[in-house]
Amino acid sequence: MRSHRSVMVNEVLRYLITNEDGIYVDGTLGDGGHSLEILKNFDNVKIIGIDEDYDALNTASKKLSLFGNRITLVCGNFANLESLVREEVGIMYVNGVLLDIGLRQEVVDDPERGFSFLRDGPLDMRFDKRSQRTAYIVVNRYSQKRLAEIFKNYGDVKKSRHIAEAIVSARKRSPIATTGELAQIIKSLFPPSAVKKNLQKVFQAIRIEVNDELNALKSALEQSLEILEPGGRIVVISYHSGEDRIVKNFFATEAKDCICPPEIPVCRCGHRRTLKVITRKVVRPTDDEIAKNPSAKSARMRVAEKI
Repeated sequence: MRSHRSVMVNEVLRYLITNEDGIYVDGTLGDGGHSLEILKNFDNVKIIGIDEDYDALNTASKKLSLFGNRITLVCGNFANLESLVREEVGIMYVNGVLLDIGLRQEVVDDPERGFSFLRDGPLDMRFDKRSQRTAYIVVNRYSQKRLAEIFKNYGDVKKSRHIAEAIVSARKRSPIATTGELAQIIKSLFPPSAVKKNLQKVFQAIRIEVNDELNALKSALEQSLEILEPGGRIVVISYHSGEDRIVKNFFATEAKDCICPPEIPVCRCGHRRTLKVITRKVVRPTDDEIAKNPSAKSARMRVAEKI
């Protein structure tokens, strides 16, 4: 099993840490790679590490145990960021929030988690194993129309309706139970040269639906504003155009004093800007990092600072 390599570590250190005595939230702790580098490089920084995956927390706990009370681990979804930080940990304000919206390699490589079309396993895809919604439920119980919408909106899949139709037709004969069975259905719809790309998109779309990832991201961004000290920063690393669009639009909206439609001559919304956008253009991994870690290729970082 391949080990996970945290993406854009140097950029995280440069953009996130504005107070070397501050408290920071790693809202997607994973195996603790980013937090480890922060704690190693800044002796007085403290971190609240959040993840909804118990396996990830166990891995991170071992990796970060050396830092004692400088690291606090919390099991939960970053969609509930404010309550996790304020009620679970007892901290009202922090100096920065990091959100890396990527998958741990260990999760992808574990066939029992059902995330990969390369390894046959149960259709699961849950980050939080306590959740009731699985990939099996999405694939076998969602309507054809809803499946097509998911593939189009979350995966940018061009043949979304054809794929949904093929899935519904197949499940009438017998339930689709494994990643391998689902992959075979999708493979039959594309020429060999287009199979891998479309498998990636379909599996990604189902995973986003299973974990309600886009709504969770919106909630996490909004709640980050509530717990950030003025001058604190939100750093987001995303890997999917839908995620990046949410971050970009949120930052752009919160950087404006008025968000009324252009046709309204006098402001009625009363909105006042709360953020300053630090990265006017998306930040990408360096060529050197991509060469060492090809999975970083699709990563894109955006940063904003609370006013």
